[in-house]
Amino acid sequence: MKNLIKYTVVCVVLLLVSCSKNITLNVPMAPSQMVIEGHIEPGTTGYLYLSHNFNFYGTISITSILTQDVIHGAHIAISDGTTVDSMYETNPGIGFYQNKILKGVVGKTYYLTVVANGQTATASTTLTAPVKLDSIWFQLQPNMDSLGFMWAILNDPPIPGNSYRWLAKRINKIPAMADTTYVPPDQSAFNDQLINGKKFQFFYGRGELPGSRAADDSNIEAGYFKIHDTVVIKFCTISTAAYNFYNIYYFQLNNTGNPFGSPAPITGNITGGLGIWCGYGSYLDTVVCK
Repeated sequence: MKNLIKYTVVCVVLLLVSCSKNITLNVPMAPSQMVIEGHIEPGTTGYLYLSHNFNFYGTISITSILTQDVIHGAHIAISDGTTVDSMYETNPGIGFYQNKILKGVVGKTYYLTVVANGQTATASTTLTAPVKLDSIWFQLQPNMDSLGFMWAILNDPPIPGNSYRWLAKRINKIPAMADTTYVPPDQSAFNDQLINGKKFQFFYGRGELPGSRAADDSNIEAGYFKIHDTVVIKFCTISTAAYNFYNIYYFQLNNTGNPFGSPAPITGNITGGLGIWCGYGSYLDTVVCK
């Protein structure tokens, strides 16, 4: 009986092996498109990063980003329906553009037009009113003597449909350690679908800039704030379109390398391109980690 079982197993394995077939996927080349990530906030001028997309099996490096993928010399206009202003390339190394005159005002809609390399992309976004956090504090993680997360309490307004994004920036570090911009953590965007009109307590760890080589992003401190950090929290109201964009973005980012993950397009609000043009109804607060 044992020999019969062994013989049967061997036959099944041979049958399965003989039925295997090599499959070559022919992924079509993606058409060249502009990729935009832009924001405007109350009291500040608008800004955006401008680049090209690249193919699924394409290669990427710092050199290719700076010399090929970043778009230079674009003609960019921003308008509130009355005033039109131009965006200028203020940091050519990373394709960063910013306007000089027009500033964000809550309740206004801002229209964006980008023309580059024979292509035109357009988008619009409305600046929603900021929602203040009830309180923010630093709290040590269990079994940690100096590392922890930022906690906050949000009183969500009773009208449904609010969406939010959380970013943070450490400002008291030495230049080599300080955050150069506001950094979003993983899953930084959420909406009020489950918390509409309620008091909601939540926490976030420290975000990491893509490609960061900072020591505290590669050791036990990664993802944590630390005692003596001074942190500026930027809590933003955003549109539903922006929430959907960032929500799918983080889902796909966490799917990277997952053999069971299913790729899906990240839908933004750019017509004629990819990405997001987002109004931040930003509320700022500062926390000293103690």
